[in-house]
Amino acid sequence: MSVGIFPTSYRAPPATSHSSKRLVVDNGLSNGVSFTFFDHIEIGRHKEGRDAPGLLLVKDPTVSSRHCVITQDPDGRCFVRDTSRNGTRLNGRRLSPNLKTELKIGQILSIGKGLELRLDGDAPTQGEFEQEPTDGTIGVSNPVPVTVLVGDIRDYTGLVQRAASSEVQDSVGRVFERLERAVVKLGGTLKEFQGDAIFAFWEAGSTENYAVDACRAALALDRLVEEMANDRSIWQVEGFSLHMDWALASGLVMISGYGSEGALGLSMVGETVVLAFRIEKFADESTGPIIACPITEKMASGAFEFKDIGSKKAKGFENSHKLFSLVKEKK
Repeated sequence: MSVGIFPTSYRAPPATSHSSKRLVVDNGLSNGVSFTFFDHIEIGRHKEGRDAPGLLLVKDPTVSSRHCVITQDPDGRCFVRDTSRNGTRLNGRRLSPNLKTELKIGQILSIGKGLELRLDGDAPTQGEFEQEPTDGTIGVSNPVPVTVLVGDIRDYTGLVQRAASSEVQDSVGRVFERLERAVVKLGGTLKEFQGDAIFAFWEAGSTENYAVDACRAALALDRLVEEMANDRSIWQVEGFSLHMDWALASGLVMISGYGSEGALGLSMVGETVVLAFRIEKFADESTGPIIACPITEKMASGAFEFKDIGSKKAKGFENSHKLFSLVKEKK
């Protein structure tokens, strides 16, 4: 038996005190094929002799041997954790590796070349399949259109020179924790924190216009930083005001997980990433806190007001770039 082009094998685990949940194949070709689980289900690539209750195996070489894990809490909430090389998507948004993200009834996980699994709560069906697997995960190396958002704490060097290290670390940690949650809520993927900077992105295919969503997120995150700067329970560095500068750059990048079979994080390579980190340095009081590259401005100008701040030569680039300041969303 096959489910579209994604044959799988699965053995339902024994019932536990958790309520039953199931993953339903959602590609229109499955005839209702689904996979029941209780406390957890793990998804990975099929290999001969590999079989265990609650292990859903997919014969797709772009799927990692341990691709993602879904758990169910005693209260019935489900969470997914991506551990793959090529990524797991939730309703089209790429998940950050090894971060626990809530998976709600009706939401869809996208895995491998096109397998879509919808979380449901009905009774399960199951199937057994056969096909020779490959030993290693085949990386997907197609260029991906994204809008990168970089945010950097202004005058961070001065901050660490003037304030106690523990005070800075605790305050920055609280700020970044809230920024991380906001990025996910705004439909983006957090790639990483780099010292005093946050690095996130919005990917083509996850939204109608990823540049528009990234611009909306940049404005929302900047407002959030203003709120946190005035909240003494979050920002506790005496004598130093919290400000962040932001940059948006759109273009093609290469994305993959790194860390052998169990992904430790995302690798993103491309000129777009470098440009975002470089043009953020042009933000100041005269430009406003959010700088955008010309591609981002072109893609989002129908929804947002931008101010032309002229051509700037970013460090490491031969040619100048015409840059814009993101002002506000149009009414």
